Amino acid sequence: MLIAQITDPHIGFDPGPLAGRIDPTGALRSALAHVRAWQPRIDVLLLTGDLVDSGRLGDYELIAGLLHDELPAATEGGPLVLAVPGNHDLRANMRAVLGSLMPVASDAPPDRICLHRQHGGLHLIGLDTVVAAAPHGTLEPEQIDWLDRQLATCASEPVLIFMHHPPMVTGMAAMDACGLLQGRAELGRLVAAHGQVQAIVCGHIHRPIVGRLGGAPVVVVPSTSHQLTLDLTTASQVACRLEPPMVGVHRFTPQDGIASHLSHVLPFGPSYPV
Repeated sequence: MLIAQITDPHIGFDPGPLAGRIDPTGALRSALAHVRAWQPRIDVLLLTGDLVDSGRLGDYELIAGLLHDELPAATEGGPLVLAVPGNHDLRANMRAVLGSLMPVASDAPPDRICLHRQHGGLHLIGLDTVVAAAPHGTLEPEQIDWLDRQLATCASEPVLIFMHHPPMVTGMAAMDACGLLQGRAELGRLVAAHGQVQAIVCGHIHRPIVGRLGGAPVVVVPSTSHQLTLDLTTASQVACRLEPPMVGVHRFTPQDGIASHLSHVLPFGPSYPV
């Protein structure tokens, strides 16, 4: 099974001095076309937050149009599409337009977009880390309890967790200050106890990063729009950087587990046999 991951498209983003060099809408269209053209075909597409930059209803409608134009429906052989919010998203507007991509579990904590779907022998669990009107994320006790119950229902079965804020310290001080500030240790304990969490895949940092929590890999996928400068000093500000947009591609089989790849949306040139 192949799982694509698109994160942080930031539709509606004002690039300021980078106007004309950053095009979030065009970049998302290219990323979706990249997913559509993948061979073998993509089975699942995960959208891991910051779909829009300011929470505007019209920006979600634009995303819905792009998904409709660029991807076949699941009933026509297209991928299963699932989404969780990021700190730039507004849950109400996101659900109003993209609610079909967020089949919230019936026992999910109130006002949280928590998902659990099984597909291709893998449990896909989406966590909502958003704190209203704040850039940082949390996993509140109710969400940890909910996740505990979900993992109990799939004991000894493989799981992929997807969320916006990475449950790790990256060393990028400015982004760590608005990272997952609550619930990381509790999440790590649940992951370790379950033992079959294949990976935790995230966004938010606008960089390719790999870490570990509770014995499972944490994979941070870059934005389809713009990246941030890699800065491992104590700087409190971030800067945009013109680096290639990427899509995450996670390959899962029951025999081999998961392998995560990062694929450039815009090709640098043709492939040659060697």
